[in-house]
Amino acid sequence: SSWPDRTLRAVQGCPLSSLVRSMAKFSLAAIFAAGYQGASAFEFTVGQPNLRQSPAVRAPGVGALPGQDRGASYAGASAPGALHIAGVVTAGAAVVAATVRRARKPVVGGNWKCNPESMSKLDGLVANINACDTSKCDVYVCPSPLHVAYCADKFTNGAEVTPQNCNFKGCGAFTGEMAVEQMKDLKIEWCLIGHSERREYFKEDDELLATKLKYILDAGMKCVFCIGEKLPEREKGLEATMAVCISQLEQIKGLLDPAKVVIAYEPVWAIGTGVTATAQQAQETHAEIRKWIAENVSPECAEGIRIQYGGSANAKNAPELSACPDIDGFLVGGASLKPEFVDIVAAISAAK
Repeated sequence: SSWPDRTLRAVQGCPLSSLVRSMAKFSLAAIFAAGYQGASAFEFTVGQPNLRQSPAVRAPGVGALPGQDRGASYAGASAPGALHIAGVVTAGAAVVAATVRRARKPVVGGNWKCNPESMSKLDGLVANINACDTSKCDVYVCPSPLHVAYCADKFTNGAEVTPQNCNFKGCGAFTGEMAVEQMKDLKIEWCLIGHSERREYFKEDDELLATKLKYILDAGMKCVFCIGEKLPEREKGLEATMAVCISQLEQIKGLLDPAKVVIAYEPVWAIGTGVTATAQQAQETHAEIRKWIAENVSPECAEGIRIQYGGSANAKNAPELSACPDIDGFLVGGASLKPEFVDIVAAISAAK
């Protein structure tokens, strides 16, 4: 078969969602056409996609690929198309990589935990959230159970109220619990489960959390599912860290759906301690989690699912962490009770 056919099959083997794969095919088709017409060299500058801009308003001359305003462009002198395999492959990879990075919208959550002590302080916290620009980033907030109903209709920028826990039985004789039916009555669509404090202090294990996740999804809601290792595992290295994360993901792998589940990776040793995983540590763990999902669920799920970093995330370290390709957002604890939460949202919105 021809080299474009072989190259396209190679691209099709990449772990892309069907939508991204279709876009990759379309972009590569344009590049192949250029190669057959004799373009001898490729110069690529990948810009932000603008799907609403028509080709007619783009500058004439070099050919911008569809969906890009400063997109991948080519230029060169005439030469046989068969000589340009390397240029085409590089070009296709650049287009595909840029598209994949933009396919996952960043998401930042604020976990207020058991705060504040007085309802009189809620309006100020709500104002902090409403000050966030959510045009390029999804935002959710986890109030304490007593404050969920008050906050349910207070956010004006699309931020989602996301309770910190739920039961797995529904309404009835379950003292001290919350049911998703009650959440849905408040127009709540998201719930957070699996936080390390629930695992540690309230003995919630992987089997129970898998049952809860299925209950949430079966009810038509969405979920932020927390995972993460303790310090002894981290000190043993990445392999031991991943063993913990895999054990926490194994029982829910059949439930992972990028449209309905967000994974929050939180190294337990960094939560509330002021100690943050380095950008390298965070990125390598996120990448390994994504690789495991690709191998044990599907490549499409791995590319589509959003993985947040949590563990003393703040305005100071957010820009560096946001630059990591496999970090799709943050689950923020203490800093979500401060005005700097706005800066965290802005940092990852700018990076992605």
